[in-house]
Amino acid sequence: MTQSIFKSLTVLVVDDSAYMRHLLMTLLHALGVSDVHVAAEGDEAWEMFRRYEPDIVITDAAMLPVDGFSFAERLRNITGGGLGMVPIIMVSGHTDLASIERARDVGITEFLSKPISARSLYQRLIQVIDRPRQFVETPTYRGPDRRRRNQPYDGVDRRGAVALL
Repeated sequence: MTQSIFKSLTVLVVDDSAYMRHLLMTLLHALGVSDVHVAAEGDEAWEMFRRYEPDIVITDAAMLPVDGFSFAERLRNITGGGLGMVPIIMVSGHTDLASIERARDVGITEFLSKPISARSLYQRLIQVIDRPRQFVETPTYRGPDRRRRNQPYDGVDRRGAVALL
């Protein structure tokens, strides 16, 4: 039997839907992730995040009382150590441009639209593991580099120096 590349990962799944938590956990187990923790909303997820220090977080966008955007912002505000740089995959049925831009702006690493499949989840996991983006920290943003392509820029540097971690 071949060992999964995901076997050593710890993943935290955050979704207010019991069905989606079960589906994501089942898909992750099928992909070979053996250490999966689940939470129903952002406050519970925060406690589990601090306890288990997962390698990857998969969160729904729309939850009550604490949604995935607020939870991601809270994670990105952790300073010191690598916990604030954990890859975050956001799962959402809201795929309008405003929701995707909001996810990008709070530091979401990858966006996965519902309905999800094993293949789409696998692709996002591979993306965050095999092709991680540099982590950027500025006065107004902390998260993965929002640019997907590494293209030289010939214009005026209006932002000043940016720390790439």
